[in-house]
Amino acid sequence: MTIYTDSLTNLSRYKSDYYRIAVSATLPFELQHKMDAWFYDLSPSKSLTDKFERDELDINEYTDLYQKEMSATPAISNIKWIKDYSRRNDVVLLCYEPENMNKCHRHILKQLIENS
Repeated sequence: MTIYTDSLTNLSRYKSDYYRIAVSATLPFELQHKMDAWFYDLSPSKSLTDKFERDELDINEYTDLYQKEMSATPAISNIKWIKDYSRRNDVVLLCYEPENMNKCHRHILKQLIENS
């Protein structure tokens, strides 16, 4: 099956055919019940996000630091779980950034999952 990425604003595109996983640090209550899972530990740390948004890091530095953060537990077990689950089911990783923003961590996360 396939791992997709998208913005939470496009959540209505993904019905029960997809396993919907929020990978954001926060999630409004009204969206929580619409998710199949919420792995907030797969979001970048606030300090990493803040540095990237202030242009203190380029995309390569951000990617390297995010990957290091994801090498910690429980992120490792959640990455493994998503990889195993996606072998039999379509999965969509959802976060706040618009879909056309390739700088979002969900794209890096997708690569981490596929390469794990």
